[in-house]
Amino acid sequence: MTKLDKLSDNFKEILTDLNLNLDTFNYLKQFNDNVKDIIEEYKNDYNTKPLEIKSNPKKEEIVGYMGVEGAFADEASKALFPNALYHNYETFKDVFNALKNKEINYGILPLENSLTGSINDNYDLLREYNCYIIKDINLKVTQNLLGIKGSKLEDIKCVFSHPQALLQSKKFLDDHNIKSEVYSNTATSAKYIKELNNKNIGSISSLACAKLYDLDVLATNINEVNTNTTRFIVVSRDLEVLGDAKQISIIFNLKHEIGNLYQILKDIKDYNLNLTRIESRPIKNKPFEYFFYLDFLGNINDLNVLRALTKIKQDTINFRIIGNY
Repeated sequence: MTKLDKLSDNFKEILTDLNLNLDTFNYLKQFNDNVKDIIEEYKNDYNTKPLEIKSNPKKEEIVGYMGVEGAFADEASKALFPNALYHNYETFKDVFNALKNKEINYGILPLENSLTGSINDNYDLLREYNCYIIKDINLKVTQNLLGIKGSKLEDIKCVFSHPQALLQSKKFLDDHNIKSEVYSNTATSAKYIKELNNKNIGSISSLACAKLYDLDVLATNINEVNTNTTRFIVVSRDLEVLGDAKQISIIFNLKHEIGNLYQILKDIKDYNLNLTRIESRPIKNKPFEYFFYLDFLGNINDLNVLRALTKIKQDTINFRIIGNY
């Protein structure tokens, strides 16, 4: 048996152990189809380069997001899928249900903000619906105070917006003694105040919404930090991986024992992987026990990464890869 044959067997064993779908990645077929080329190009001790894993592009991209036209998720959707058909939904859960029911191919969802942190609902829904992350984008977000035509900043006594937008603009609201009310989405709040037609009520939303709903812009860039950025993810029913994927996301939980989390961090270090994020979410009906979400740099083409994932799986409970993108 050649070293190449052994490498092929290693891939098969590791992928099987990680419960990854061999058909999705087509590793072995690619090995067989290209074995002569690989040997010729890498005959020096068969130091094979990572194999490219291609996703299966959809003939017609149908994308779903929460909110209405003009929402930041709408902007992210158009940046990621400029030629898609777009469906909008009232809640994050509605997007996941649409994905589950095959109404859409992909869902676009915010996962974290550079100022206010994680959007916890979407971490939970990712796990509950067994979905996968296939892409992400960092979108700079500028919050603005909007009012009906003819209103002025000093008229505004209360604003409606999404909780994240209200948090990002808290200092501005406090400085101007403006009360806040939670609304489901920034864009829907703009639409709502247009319908109310009350000069004392405003919305925190995008400049696009001001134009879309014919509202006046009373103050711009009211978020506390000018580098305010939201990370949006593309969620799919299936695990799709491109050859240039550079980040891996996993989820797992641990036995409630001393040193267990340390062991996972040690696994990351031992395989020279760069941890970029760690997040925990409580497990329902299990007080003070948590699901952990980890992001680290790597591609599952890399045998070292596959070995690291195998070791992490051995040291955890309910391990699952939720994306390589």
